Amino acid sequence: MPKSYCLVVDNLDIPDASWSGFLVEVEGAGQSRLVQEKVKAVIEDLWIAGALPQSCFVNGFNEENIIMARVKKDIDRELLPIEEAGNHLIELIERVAAKTQAQQDYQPLASMVAKIFEGRETQLTEAEITQAQDGKLVRTVISNLTRAIAEVELYRQKCQDQSELILGIIQLGDDGEYRVNSTQAVVEAAEATTVVNNHRPTPKTQKVEAT
Repeated sequence: MPKSYCLVVDNLDIPDASWSGFLVEVEGAGQSRLVQEKVKAVIEDLWIAGALPQSCFVNGFNEENIIMARVKKDIDRELLPIEEAGNHLIELIERVAAKTQAQQDYQPLASMVAKIFEGRETQLTEAEITQAQDGKLVRTVISNLTRAIAEVELYRQKCQDQSELILGIIQLGDDGEYRVNSTQAVVEAAEATTVVNNHRPTPKTQKVEAT
């Protein structure tokens, strides 16, 4: 399902170059007004549930705190630091998903590739020999994997440098409930994601403390 992203600014009373806030991911795509209404409801529910730090929104919260993320550069203005940080974090989230898919695609070839690079060609099975003969497929799968790994690392480093601007990432959990994870947890998960248990990613997790 398509996803939409918004940035929720913590304090609008400070200069916009110093804004920080939350990145909120919601299911579905549509008009920005409808997405913002959905994000507003998510924030209000989390606030009532005590899932957000009490130090947030000390000057209030309304629709003006919510701005659309994934803002493209415009010749008329520079991106705000929080917009740039949000863009990088969205790219990281999506690149991790692409990396996971590339790892899954590589798994059927892993044994064959390992045997060839380790000089164990005599151990190749008939099926693996057939795989190795399909050079176009092998090149495509390996190229996709190496590119995905490189892109994850690129955006992981960018997000690490801007982690103080995004106070947390709010996403829908497997149980259908929205949860707040720290930016650092997402960055660390991008670094640590592996494919196990039917090739599902197993990232580290860390929640933002509601203090």
